[in-house]
Amino acid sequence: MDTIYPLDDTAELRRLQWAARHSLQVDDPRALTSPRFLRQFLESTLPDINLNGDCTSHEMLEVQTQSFSNQSMTFISTVCRQCRYHYHVKSDSRHTMPYSDEHRHHMLVCCQTLTDGPRIEKTGYDDTMSKARFMCVSDDCFFNIEIAVVPSRISPADVVKLGDKNRTSRNLALARAQDPDRYADFSDSSSMGTDGMLRRYLTDALKKTNDRPPLKINKRNKKFLVSMGNDFDDLLRFLGFYEGTDAESDEPCWYIPSPEDKQNPTRVRTLRARMEDAQVELDILANGRIQPAWDDLLQAFQGDYHQTNIDAPYMSSVKESDLATLGCLASYPPVYFSWAAILLAKLRPRDRDLFLDAGLNCIANRSDDASTEIIMYKSQFDGTANVDVNVEEAYAFFGASVGNSPSPDWFLTRYYEMAKSNGSDSFKAQAQQHLDAIGNYLGRDIVNDIDPKVLDNVGETGLMTSSPNGSGRMSISEAAGLLNVEPHYTAEIIRGFVEQMVHDENVDRGKIVEAVDVLSELKRQQDKPEEAAELQQIAEFVKATGYPPMLVSQPHSSLKPAACLNTPPGLKNIGNTCYLNSLLQYFYNVKVIRDLVLNFDDVKLELDEETLGRRRTGGNGTSVNLEEAIVARQFVEMLQGLFADLETTTDEAAHPSQKLANTALSSARDILDQQSQNIPPPLPARPSPVPPALPAANGHAENGVVSDTVNITVESVNDKLERASSRSSQTLVDDNEDVAMPYVQLKTPDEKASTVSQSNNDIEMQDSSESWTLDDKIAEVSRRLEHSDRSGTSQQDVGEIIGNILEHFMRAIRSDGPMPGKPDLQADKITETFFTMIVNYTIKTKQGYPANDSVSYLEETPLNVEIVPERWITAYPEEADQASDGTSNNPGATNNVRCTLYAALDRYFSFEPIDDGNRARYSSIRSLPPILHICIQRSTPKGKNKNPVIIPEILCLDRYMDAENGTPIWLARKKVWALKERLKELEAKSYQPKSNQDNLFKPIQYTIKDVDMPELEAVATAALSNTLDDAQLQQEVLDDIGLQKKRRLTEGPDSLESTLSKKLVTPASSVNHPLSDKFGDLIWETSSPLDEMTREEILELRQKEETAFDGMTNEKYSIHAVICHRGGTAAGHYWVWIRDFKRNVWYRYNDETVTEDSRGTEAVLNDLNETGDPYYVAYVRDEMKDDLVDVPQRHKPEAESSPPAGQEVEMIEGVAFEPVQVPITNGSSSA
Repeated sequence: MDTIYPLDDTAELRRLQWAARHSLQVDDPRALTSPRFLRQFLESTLPDINLNGDCTSHEMLEVQTQSFSNQSMTFISTVCRQCRYHYHVKSDSRHTMPYSDEHRHHMLVCCQTLTDGPRIEKTGYDDTMSKARFMCVSDDCFFNIEIAVVPSRISPADVVKLGDKNRTSRNLALARAQDPDRYADFSDSSSMGTDGMLRRYLTDALKKTNDRPPLKINKRNKKFLVSMGNDFDDLLRFLGFYEGTDAESDEPCWYIPSPEDKQNPTRVRTLRARMEDAQVELDILANGRIQPAWDDLLQAFQGDYHQTNIDAPYMSSVKESDLATLGCLASYPPVYFSWAAILLAKLRPRDRDLFLDAGLNCIANRSDDASTEIIMYKSQFDGTANVDVNVEEAYAFFGASVGNSPSPDWFLTRYYEMAKSNGSDSFKAQAQQHLDAIGNYLGRDIVNDIDPKVLDNVGETGLMTSSPNGSGRMSISEAAGLLNVEPHYTAEIIRGFVEQMVHDENVDRGKIVEAVDVLSELKRQQDKPEEAAELQQIAEFVKATGYPPMLVSQPHSSLKPAACLNTPPGLKNIGNTCYLNSLLQYFYNVKVIRDLVLNFDDVKLELDEETLGRRRTGGNGTSVNLEEAIVARQFVEMLQGLFADLETTTDEAAHPSQKLANTALSSARDILDQQSQNIPPPLPARPSPVPPALPAANGHAENGVVSDTVNITVESVNDKLERASSRSSQTLVDDNEDVAMPYVQLKTPDEKASTVSQSNNDIEMQDSSESWTLDDKIAEVSRRLEHSDRSGTSQQDVGEIIGNILEHFMRAIRSDGPMPGKPDLQADKITETFFTMIVNYTIKTKQGYPANDSVSYLEETPLNVEIVPERWITAYPEEADQASDGTSNNPGATNNVRCTLYAALDRYFSFEPIDDGNRARYSSIRSLPPILHICIQRSTPKGKNKNPVIIPEILCLDRYMDAENGTPIWLARKKVWALKERLKELEAKSYQPKSNQDNLFKPIQYTIKDVDMPELEAVATAALSNTLDDAQLQQEVLDDIGLQKKRRLTEGPDSLESTLSKKLVTPASSVNHPLSDKFGDLIWETSSPLDEMTREEILELRQKEETAFDGMTNEKYSIHAVICHRGGTAAGHYWVWIRDFKRNVWYRYNDETVTEDSRGTEAVLNDLNETGDPYYVAYVRDEMKDDLVDVPQRHKPEAESSPPAGQEVEMIEGVAFEPVQVPITNGSSSA
């Protein structure tokens, strides 16, 4: 969350601390300890900031949606119950000194105000009236706190009007006088609650998403006119409401805006925050219960302290002026007073006696030790009474004192060190002024000794210490943002992003060098010298050549011992292999895979011609040749070694081999053909589903007659398609070609057609010879797998690599017999565990029948039924309006339009009318595997789609199961399809694109068409019968979609003609959407006008859609793993979250680093659901989860031999013997 409000780096904090100390010396501000600082904040008496002095006792309440706290910072959004002013408090505690005898508490001084701070252009919703930042002035403590003041959202005048009950009575009387008939039956205005009405408007606005039509309030609405009228126009405009004309009724209305997408927390200075603030103020006016902010403020200000019991005589004797001089409270222990007095005396020598005397007065007679400390410090200056105060202040500026007698060279070196952190002209001028005073005192011209060259290079830890414009060194957040990385990324990961940035001609290479240099310094500060050195080499190489250095093995590749053997081991990133590490960690936690690998001899495929000739793999029945089987076997054997290392290693991570990475990187075809591996697609480009092409050879089609025969089709044999989703993608973008998905009619195949030819002919090695033995071939394959001209690989896509890995697994193991549901294919442990049986239907709809064709049933006629075993199901997020790859200077830019995982899957299984409504297609699930993989489609022509998909803990897939006509699941699916079309129709008529602001108030353009009565009746009949199965279901759906008139079309032509023999008015946007047209025609006849369809009715339809499948929980799955990707389509970083069901914790596997998260599944998913990082999701059958997956524990190391009886055993201090865990034969470890 630090990126929400970026924090300054250490160099900037040093500069701010210098500013605070300088202000203390020159301007005489009041320094305050943290507890007194908090008290004066609540009393509105803080210096340097306007806290609304009219309120002298703030009762702070917390705006919880805007507040958060983490290890780095605390941000509290508060509002005072008394004055309703808002205060945003941000405290940065990253570089805070712990409390000790030398640092009793923070001593805060103002270092920056709104007027002298950075000039940041205010946004349209930034109402900050006063802001100041305060920094601790103690040595090496950079605790700082920033306070911003925002006036109340609801003005005092509006508050008076909200409480004036006579106002609504006056409005009602005026309305009745102007329109007595309209208000004759209107209830007494005393029941009106204007504040409640406004709160409801704000609640609706905050809940609304961008995919919903804009909300509006008709100004002539009776309740609105009486309760609000024109009395609150200014307030509504302030809250973002805007005036317009209703396109349906042509009446004036207020449009309720859509605020920014919901975040956790809400960013302040936005429209959403302004609305939330107004909500809280309305709750205050209604005496609602709101969370007090005291505890969080105490944490933010770090204002707690050890209080002492003080008696009444002391309280009456201590002077407030002395306490104010020291910035202390009366209840402090005596040692606090001596510490504060001495600290301030050092920082401001000219008032040394003032501070020390105040300290003695506050201590009184309560502590001889505290008093003695002040007296001893004061005695140091008895012999320096004649020293000029300017000299003392100059010494203090450099952190020295006259009594310590440092040399001129010491001051010169100190000047260079300080100038490194703050190279501004103002600092140099002030520092040189102090050096001049010190030089006069010591008899040496120190200023003249300053060497500009040394000043430029001293302490140089990078290539640049400041940006060319002299505004200061780039901050860490700015550097990370420029490179589109996170500061904690390893040097190897950062290298990949630098490679992409360098090739972008629009990016300044000088800025890239500076950004890498800043992150190098960060690694050095984090005690990671090897990574710092690697980044420094990258920066130097880019600066010298303009290109990134080649990837080579790094000197810091050695592994560290594990801090705790109870934490699972990580995997070493050997060069852009984060994608592979994520997958291998995932498969290691799947029992079937782990058992298959560790007990490979029990299932491996024999390498003889007869066995290989019979073997067919995957959903296409792909044949396996000898070379491919050898590649697959070697892959599993290499994985066997890695899994064994993961079981036994005592290091923090195991080390995958380069050979393993090479094998997983590509298919067997690519490996054996030695095709280039340099530029594979980081994310697969999978377009939205399109209908399968009907066989062109059908002679009836040429005559306009569609055949009713059922054709069963399968895909042609193709390696690339085998690794893709046949339902979700027709192509995989490759460097060389697009591989299209053909559809083949099995009934009358064309033997000569290329679409049915074997596309995976045996791949023969170069120099192949019949004289080669099996061992020769194995050795040759091994040689090719070992070949690599680099360490690591190029950036890869998890979706593609998981296809390669599953392909290797299937080609390495024996078949278990025919595949259920597809007996012509072979099942094995991979297909039985992961493959979903999908049924793709292409149907002939009622609208497609000839007019004279009598049909005795209401079900659609299937034209094509395609049964496809799939390795994963594709889920489609909300479409991104713009590229969000993060390749611009604003890498965080994203649409952030959320949808649920169910909504994303609905787009895969949706009912899609085609061919002008004559045909349609949809998909169902015939059978589900124990472990279900879902790929979230992130790749788009515009870049990576970063819109969040809300991943649930429990996923029930009953709604997508293949079901017979008339069953509850099938009827529910058809009802939901009808609801979706109805909602689509409503939203299409009222939705205005955000980008078309100029046309915001223009009505939607309609097209008028002449329709004769027979045609219209046929369309309406087809729409109803095509969507609903029987009269009872028709009535249910009519009820569900909110139609007020439920006429039957069989009641006679008179009633039909009375309403439908008009010219239909349809939105132009509905053209070419036949199912939408049919519903629009039907609803035009049966429903009330669209302007009477209220927001509540739309929400009701949404609710019915969401609850249509409630209670259907037979196909219940639990979330197990989430593979995440951050970055763009060109580069990025992968990691994986894996759930340990047994311990009820999650582990985050990020290459070498594995961290445990015990917050619970809800908290983990809440974090993941905030971003577009989740890319590949794994669910397991809930009732089988303990048998399917687990997090294996490391095997404890076993002693080589036991010492003979009586022999002494040398014990290593701090290490105790532990019982040995004996591994179970199936590859799992004992609990």
